[in-house]
Amino acid sequence: MLRLAHRGLHRTAPENTLAAFALSLTAGFAGIETDVRLSADGEAVLYHDRNAPDGTAVATLSRSELSHLSGYIVPTLSEALDAFPDAYWNIEIKTPSVLPECLAILNNYIHHRQLLISSFHHEVALHIEKELHLDCAFLIAHRPAQLNEFLLSAMPHPHLRTLIWDYEVLDLDLLNQSYAQGFNNFVYGAQTEKEHLICNAFPLQGVITDYPEFVGLTPGFARQ
Repeated sequence: MLRLAHRGLHRTAPENTLAAFALSLTAGFAGIETDVRLSADGEAVLYHDRNAPDGTAVATLSRSELSHLSGYIVPTLSEALDAFPDAYWNIEIKTPSVLPECLAILNNYIHHRQLLISSFHHEVALHIEKELHLDCAFLIAHRPAQLNEFLLSAMPHPHLRTLIWDYEVLDLDLLNQSYAQGFNNFVYGAQTEKEHLICNAFPLQGVITDYPEFVGLTPGFARQ
């Protein structure tokens, strides 16, 4: 199972920062999950929340202003991809507004990085797969009444063969169904050791986690 650090290893460094990413790779993670938004000055910045700590919308702030309000330097997508060329990257596109900037950036890394692009905005994932032929994924935070609707929309796109599920809605029958149709299944949001053990027992190809100790890794120690 592929083990990805959720927003980097952010116990001693702010999430979605170069420091958090470096710590996660040192701990033994194969890859990193991160989030991309568009700042007011047109930068593809790595930031999860819609709002800065003072409640100001990220989309209305420049990268410099966002960094000042957050208390650390907010990195850009390009900076992160340049800093860690050997990592597997799951890049979640948070809003359609950042799509043009992401397309331009990702086009420079198609043949030089391991990339999986995901979004809750499924039309964004479909567009990126069509334009760049990168591996893409649908993020799913609810239990669909008919999984085939997701699978059929992805079928014409040969590089869209991954579903990333919220742990809250994991369903063994749906996982088996999607896997039988040629789809990989990832999960995010597991919190306890027991939940991670359940993930390990399910037909999952990847886990996105904040807890290296629950996936056989130890914070602060390099992979052997």
